[in-house]
Amino acid sequence: MKTKIFFILLSICFTYANVLNDFKNQNYKNICNIKTINSLNDEKALSLVGISCVKTDKLYLLPFIIKKLKHTKIGRLNSVYLLTIYMQKKLLYSFMYDNLIIDNFDLPDTDYVISHVFYKIKNKDYKKDKNVIIIHYNDEIIKVYKDGDKLFIDEYKHNKLIKRHWFR
Repeated sequence: MKTKIFFILLSICFTYANVLNDFKNQNYKNICNIKTINSLNDEKALSLVGISCVKTDKLYLLPFIIKKLKHTKIGRLNSVYLLTIYMQKKLLYSFMYDNLIIDNFDLPDTDYVISHVFYKIKNKDYKKDKNVIIIHYNDEIIKVYKDGDKLFIDEYKHNKLIKRHWFR
């Protein structure tokens, strides 16, 4: 029994070390997966996984992380950050597909592109060209559109696509 507990603890420490190392090296795709989420209970490591999921646009995994971030102050704060991004994604999706009015929703602002798009649309600070929403943000142009069941957010700088995000 003691040997089994030792190997479980060793496995948890190894997983945390891998998460920390991959995060430092910006290997976010290695971190953000359901296997890593399920294997961790440490809220600092889970917070790094959540941030990695945001950086790789895998927002569909955020609820699995959010429900585990509840035992520490930093965990709860990080769960609010992740939940805000997830909620803004869901609201934008409903806005684009169901014409949901999002004017009355007040959520915290984040540094993630979804927040920028959410607040520009909420405040009606955009133009529409057919089915594409065009947003000017700093020195970028952001185009928001849907295709099938996917919501796309394209970021352009100097008329060149620099990042494409897509969500379901």
